[in-house]
Amino acid sequence: MTAENTDIARIFDQVADLLEVNGAGYYRVRAYRNASRVIRDLSTPLHVIAASKDRKLEDLPGIGRDLAGRIREILETGDLALMEDLEAQLPGSLLEVMKVPGLGPRKTHELFLELGVTSLDTLEEATGSGKVRRLKGFGPKTERKILEGIHSIKGPGRRFFRSEAEVYALSILEHMSAVPGLKRIEVAGSYRRLAETVGNLDVLVACGDTQAAIELFEEFAPIARVIATGPTGSSVVIDPGIQVGMRVVDEDSFGASLLRFTGSKAHVLTLGRMALERGLKLNENGVFREGKKAAGRTEEEVYAALGLPWIPPELRENRGEIRLAMEGLLPDLVNLEDIRGDLHIHTDATDGKDSLQDMVAEARRRKYLFLAITNHSKRVPGGLDGRALLGHWRQVERLDAVTPGIHLLKGVEVDILPDGSLDLEDTILARADYVVVAVHYDTEMSPTRMTGRVVRAINHPLVDTLAHPTGRRINKNPPYGANLEDIVMAAGRAGTCLELNAAPNRLDIDDLACRLAHDHGVKISIATDAHSLRGLDFMKHGINQARRGWLEKGDVLNARTYRSLSKLLNRRRPA
Repeated sequence: MTAENTDIARIFDQVADLLEVNGAGYYRVRAYRNASRVIRDLSTPLHVIAASKDRKLEDLPGIGRDLAGRIREILETGDLALMEDLEAQLPGSLLEVMKVPGLGPRKTHELFLELGVTSLDTLEEATGSGKVRRLKGFGPKTERKILEGIHSIKGPGRRFFRSEAEVYALSILEHMSAVPGLKRIEVAGSYRRLAETVGNLDVLVACGDTQAAIELFEEFAPIARVIATGPTGSSVVIDPGIQVGMRVVDEDSFGASLLRFTGSKAHVLTLGRMALERGLKLNENGVFREGKKAAGRTEEEVYAALGLPWIPPELRENRGEIRLAMEGLLPDLVNLEDIRGDLHIHTDATDGKDSLQDMVAEARRRKYLFLAITNHSKRVPGGLDGRALLGHWRQVERLDAVTPGIHLLKGVEVDILPDGSLDLEDTILARADYVVVAVHYDTEMSPTRMTGRVVRAINHPLVDTLAHPTGRRINKNPPYGANLEDIVMAAGRAGTCLELNAAPNRLDIDDLACRLAHDHGVKISIATDAHSLRGLDFMKHGINQARRGWLEKGDVLNARTYRSLSKLLNRRRPA
């Protein structure tokens, strides 16, 4: 499978880290970091440029002959020999040390030179004995952060679905609402950026009594153990294994701290460079000009001091959002309130848990204008063959006729067979209002064959949407291996939509694929794939992913009116 731009940029970042921890020169390290940024911002795939007669890799900003050669090596082999060489040069387990929060390559190199640190164990020993805090540029705060990081890595190290972490985040907010003189409280970090998985939670509090806040926080019932307590906060592990840090900050600096601890690191670093270019200094306490505080109380204040509008947290990944903010071109992100229906649900006619009537009643309660009933075709155990499906659709039609305020679409989720053909005959599919296709079986095939299989289904004139396009299940099943860029381009040419499956263990497609689809004019259906009444709640998780993928209301199929949706679906069907 051809390496994507993001894959090559990630490899270059890793090379830069390895060079730095090995003590390489500043300019060599910077060359790889700069190249990584250039590659991430490219709209054209590198493999297209490499194959072009009109453009050369060497002509890209910051990419000379040497780096162009490295890019070609990755495109041809999927790997980079230089990385293996650099890893082999590392003493002990410094790669593991480098992953400890608060360290990074430069500090890891310094710890190796000064204290002989080569592993997590030697780092823990040096930190516990007080040696680390005595090094220039470290200190007690860094020491505490290192100990917390070691615990995090040596512990389960598990990442949790954001939907799981949300339950505890909301409980913490409710618990901490009793803090005396509470002025503001927010959960920051990747949780606030709506990342699909969360490793830990960062809670910021502004209140009148710091000690009372710390004591109340440590009384939170699910706490399994307290890792560390300091003068301004506490770090704990709660029962599922999620590490939670709570900091009390000044109300006057809350916005700057929230920005800093929300991240991403790359976004905040870029803002910091912007501040320096304007003669300012940005840190977690605020924006300063010649030592005098200019902003800090709110995030809006901080961004305004840098000449920017407020940027939604879910966009803060340093993927061009700052440049667009400067130009006044930030996307108007889709909201849950924009959704007018669900286009992928199952009932007990196949493998769902609840009846057609109950699912429709719940959709009406949510004020949906339309609902597609998309039970499985015959390939899935318990699925419907053509005759059974026609009988099921008659039930849908009868219920539609007596149910005001909502339009029911006769749909089906059809299996894509190994050769790319479909699990039901065209004579049956032609009678559907909405056809979703998906791969469920025979996934062990080459990327080329899998891509061809999916593209053939996308090009079928009766197909409306490709469901869960990569087949991944987060932390469980990797993607099928098809070339997603080829699939997106095929969908764009065919006018077929792609699904953003809102089930929290899928969220398939991811944020980068959402943006790729947008760039190719492909419409996205944010669908729950609900197999029960409770599953209809998943829509909010899909919206989070769509917002991270820069999607606007106009990009989303089920944000349309029923009339607009009908016109689009009917236009795709041959007379």
